[in-house]
Amino acid sequence: MQIRSIHLKNIKSHRDTELNFSPGINVLSGPNGVGKSTIFEAIGYAMFGVDAQSFVGNVERFVTIGARRGEISIVFQPGDDERYRVSRTVGTPSRWLLAKEVGGDFEVEEHKDSKETEGRLKELLGLRSSRSLAEQFELVIGPFQHDFLGPFVIKQTTRRRDKFDEILGIDTWRKTFNETKVLTSAIKAKVDALESAIGPLQNQVAELPMKRDEHTAAQKDLEQAEKNLAAQQQQLKDLEGLLLAADKHEKDLKGLEKEIEALKERISNGNEMIGKQKLLVDEAEKADKIIAATRAGKKSYEQAETQLNELREKLRVQRQHEQEVADIKNRVGKLSERLKIETQLTQRTREELAAEEKLLAESRKALSLDDDKKTLSERLPQIRVNLEGGRKQLGLLEGRRAGLEEGSEKLAEGICPFFQEPCLNIAEKPPGDVFTAKFSELDQRRRRFQEEVHKLEREEKAASQANDQLKADVVKLEGLDAQLAKLVEQRKANEFRAEGLAELQKEQSAAQQQLDEKQKVLDTYSRLQTDIEAAEKEKRQHQEARDRYVANQQQAQELHQRRADLEKFTKHLKQLQDDLAAKEAAFSTAGKEYDAAQHEKLRQQKDELWGGVSALGQMIKGLAVDVSRLAADVEKLMKIEKEIVDKRGQIKAYEEKDDLVKFLRNRVFRNVSGSLSERFREEISQRANRIYRIISEVDEELAWGDNYQIILRDMVDGELRERGDDQLSGGQTMSAVVALRLAMLQTIGARIAFFDEPTSNLDAVRRENLAYAFRAIDVGKEEVTEHWYDQLFLISHDVAFTEITDQIIAIGDDNQSNQ
Repeated sequence: MQIRSIHLKNIKSHRDTELNFSPGINVLSGPNGVGKSTIFEAIGYAMFGVDAQSFVGNVERFVTIGARRGEISIVFQPGDDERYRVSRTVGTPSRWLLAKEVGGDFEVEEHKDSKETEGRLKELLGLRSSRSLAEQFELVIGPFQHDFLGPFVIKQTTRRRDKFDEILGIDTWRKTFNETKVLTSAIKAKVDALESAIGPLQNQVAELPMKRDEHTAAQKDLEQAEKNLAAQQQQLKDLEGLLLAADKHEKDLKGLEKEIEALKERISNGNEMIGKQKLLVDEAEKADKIIAATRAGKKSYEQAETQLNELREKLRVQRQHEQEVADIKNRVGKLSERLKIETQLTQRTREELAAEEKLLAESRKALSLDDDKKTLSERLPQIRVNLEGGRKQLGLLEGRRAGLEEGSEKLAEGICPFFQEPCLNIAEKPPGDVFTAKFSELDQRRRRFQEEVHKLEREEKAASQANDQLKADVVKLEGLDAQLAKLVEQRKANEFRAEGLAELQKEQSAAQQQLDEKQKVLDTYSRLQTDIEAAEKEKRQHQEARDRYVANQQQAQELHQRRADLEKFTKHLKQLQDDLAAKEAAFSTAGKEYDAAQHEKLRQQKDELWGGVSALGQMIKGLAVDVSRLAADVEKLMKIEKEIVDKRGQIKAYEEKDDLVKFLRNRVFRNVSGSLSERFREEISQRANRIYRIISEVDEELAWGDNYQIILRDMVDGELRERGDDQLSGGQTMSAVVALRLAMLQTIGARIAFFDEPTSNLDAVRRENLAYAFRAIDVGKEEVTEHWYDQLFLISHDVAFTEITDQIIAIGDDNQSNQ
């Protein structure tokens, strides 16, 4: 696992910083306040999901002054063949993306939320602990500078034990032991509640035998009633058969009676229809005689009407010709008037266009471009580039000053924030002198850039005004050219209109010729009105004969059909009379077979049986309700009986669970945390002791005590001496903490680690020995420990690390360099 590079954009003092890392040990060096710790914070934020508020109280302070958003991108290599890039933004909206390198490009993986992204990063980093990545980074992998000693110097034994149990991931067993204490009380409460519930249920179940007897008796009464109902229903069925036959005889008699009445009514209607049909035949015969007498007059009327229609059609054509003549006269007048107006308008347009062309030429001559303004306008882009560069340099100086102020606040008066004693790293030169010189240098550079920016702003304003004036003149010239081109087009259009006047003259002559021809045709219709009057007179002479013919034509045509209908009606009446005689004979025979008194007696018997059946049905319904109710009561009581059995089973199960909880608490949970803690402390102590001996170069043994206190053992006057963490110097404590943290990192399986100023409070010898220990771990020397990490990141001003590091990254005021 290796981090290959990191890119920070607008993160604290880093406006645009990119760093490349090598395998092994990477040391970040540089003056205080240039943003070395920010690199570690950025890695924790982007790669491990640490909240930005863990570094700064307000998230906005994590972004460069003047910027609204920041972004961090890290390229890392979890194995030999694959590369990934994780990026996370600071600000709203915040995005956390993971991308895999495919064919030289990074393709973003699809994750539904940040939890899925964190799970994927855990898998790639090989950190499969249930604890979040942020907690693993803050507690072990990359603790912040002010938290480096944190848990080791906690005075309260219980708080220190709980903190290290959490770091090592074994606090779950102790928490489980404490939290399961309430289980026994909860189980007892459940058992008491179940036993309290069983008492009332048993009182209800006591009624079960009595309810069963009542249900059996009601079931027998229901069965007897159903048998009685079946017997009466059979009697009713037999009676209904006899009654059905009597109903059929009665229905047949009534049907015959209705048919006889209907036949009599139809015969009466038939006699009436035959009388009416004879009258219609007489009327048709008279009409036929009138048709024969008026046929010649009708023919003469139709001939006169045909001639009159032809003459009226000619009259319509005459009026159409008259309308066409009027339209052509109107058209000839309009064409003459239009020819006159168009000629005058063409001449006036020529004069107006000539005057406008003269005026535009004078306006264009009045406009000219100033060469000085043109030169100043051409310099405007370069002036703006220089102005932007100056403003950017001012922003960078502001960011560096903010970083120096942050470093000055951290170092305060040169006193270590943990041990409240002078810091050895800045003992030679007080921090106030360092920052005063830096602030003075930055202020001088800032004033110089401010003067350059003000000068460029004045030049930019003058160039912008010249550029605007030139653009306005160009726009005016373009407008004049456009107006001149428009006048040219208008002149062409006017000349084209003048050429069209000849065509208008030809159109007027053609219309006059068409008018003369139409007038000649109209003269041929002079006798048309006389012919129409003669035809109308002939039509009136034969009007009466034609009207009588038309009035009687329909009846004469129906004569044959009317005679046929009369014959058909006569035959149908004879058939109805025969049917009536047959129906009357059948009615007489059926009346002898039907007994009305016996029929009424059968109906009364049926009504009496229906009453008995209905009463039994109501009785059976009531008995069925009682049976169902009692069955439901019995079933409910049986369920209660089963519920009692189930509750007793639950009581037994809870008692077994109570025994299991007591066994686990007393035999397992109470002892596991202590056993795991002892195993971890023993393993970490062995590794840390070897590292500590390299750092301190003294014959002392480092051990991690029962409650995670730091213990140093040595021989004094032949006797074993033990000293706790409250008896150690600052250098001894820092050496022990560094050794223990390195051992813990190896134990949890972390492949990368971060140390911010690990040489604080160490003298020169111990700093050199610590550097040697780091190199010894890197190469895997057996007297120290086996090689376990892929990359180690250090922030240090100490020259001792220049000899053992794989890469030194110098972070200065103006640039960063890799060595």
